Amino acid sequence: ASRVMVASRNYADFANEATFEIKKCDLHRLEEGPSTTAVMTREEGLHYYKTMQTIRRMELKSDQLYKQKIIRGFCHLYDGQEACCVGLEVAIKPTDHVITAYRAHGFTYARGVPVREILAELTGRKGGCVKGKGGSMHMYTKNFYGGNGIVGAQVPLGAGIALACKYFGKNEVCLTLYGDGAANQGQIFETYNMAALWKLPCIFICENNRYGMGTSVERAAASTDYYKRGDFIPGLRVDGMDVLCVREAAKFAAEY
Repeated sequence: ASRVMVASRNYADFANEATFEIKKCDLHRLEEGPSTTAVMTREEGLHYYKTMQTIRRMELKSDQLYKQKIIRGFCHLYDGQEACCVGLEVAIKPTDHVITAYRAHGFTYARGVPVREILAELTGRKGGCVKGKGGSMHMYTKNFYGGNGIVGAQVPLGAGIALACKYFGKNEVCLTLYGDGAANQGQIFETYNMAALWKLPCIFICENNRYGMGTSVERAAASTDYYKRGDFIPGLRVDGMDVLCVREAAKFAAEY
């Protein structure tokens, strides 16, 4: 009788980390940008993948609940942009600050709010992260300031948070996010000016999904190079579909 030898393998047989080539960022007022290589450990890769998959499934279910009229009012989904919030979150510290516009579910989860509390908030239940009173657009948790409904209004608020970080001498940054639809708001340019004058630890991030409430960027903006809009503020154009590219760019910006 012949014997069949079956080799058993465990996780120790595999590499614990890998190096990836990532897309080079376009630069504005910078001589050097983020690295074009990124190292990712096995644990990091599993964490990124699980977080992005969880957000995608949560959003698909939210879409279904909205169409069934179980979620009422507004419901602004984040599916398709998961690499942005996950890449940003893993690049900063929990003590750093995040504020965004009304497409907030992904950031709420990445900042530590369980899916159960997010769905409870969407359906107007008291078990939600703000007791069912905020709905889709107004979710909050520690060092996360929403979820804001007025287009572009979170940008000056983010600069205010960054001002507080500087005022109290904290080694923290504020990620201030807005969409391409808000990029032409006057208050954003006023905020750029104040942030540059006062040297605020604020990172302004335009999540460009190419449409602002159904209007394409080409029809809404004379210049769609949003990373240059700060003029006197350095800028990066990042591949928002690559979690590692977002992570490295956010680390670079925070250090800068």
